[in-house]
Amino acid sequence: MTTQRPADAGELFRGAFIILAGLTTVGIGVELGLERHWHGFIQRIPWAAILLLAVAVMLVAAKPSPGRIQSARMLAAVVLLAGLFGTLQHVIANYDAGPLDFRYADRWATMSATSRWWAAASKSVGPSPVLAPMALTQAAVLCLLATLRHPALKRDL
Repeated sequence: MTTQRPADAGELFRGAFIILAGLTTVGIGVELGLERHWHGFIQRIPWAAILLLAVAVMLVAAKPSPGRIQSARMLAAVVLLAGLFGTLQHVIANYDAGPLDFRYADRWATMSATSRWWAAASKSVGPSPVLAPMALTQAAVLCLLATLRHPALKRDL
């Protein structure tokens, strides 16, 4: 009979982070597909980010080595930036839709800039879901967290 040593908290969190990153990545892909989010170059960026993040998750999950962990970190950092870019694009799209929204059309021009940007960022106006690209950013952060103090990085020491 073999006994396994209990996993330490770092291993448990690392596993949870990578599972959550993987599930989030799949969920984002499903959501983008349902939304038919592939028209034009800008709408294809999250698809590339999903592919990069899937590779990063696999690098961390399957036989990690120092090189794979570093590669996963770089890929996740690129995805994090893509998610922030997507968030900004969604807020701008909502802002641009402000004068066309029936609830704001009469008062959009008289609203303060802060009120208009808040309406766009909170999705009170416009069609673009601001939190959707933030889910991509979250998945990238989870992948990065899974690489913190990774045991594979200690093998070279």
